Amino acid sequence: MTLISRLTPVADLPELMRVTEVALWCDCASGTIYQAIRAGDLGHVRLGRLVRVPRQALQDWISASERRTA
Repeated sequence: MTLISRLTPVADLPELMRVTEVALWCDCASGTIYQAIRAGDLGHVRLGRLVRVPRQALQDWISASERRTA
């Protein structure tokens, strides 16, 4: 398992990440990530009961966030 931190480049992130890994990378609570998923802002994949966030969905979410703040 790769250690993920805010300093990990996006290209080095796994293709599919757990919500806790996304939260760690974003330096926020897991609840914030689940809220973004429920709101439809952050793309995700369901594998049975498991929720995974594709790296591309994270990149898109970050880009959309940056456009809103610019």
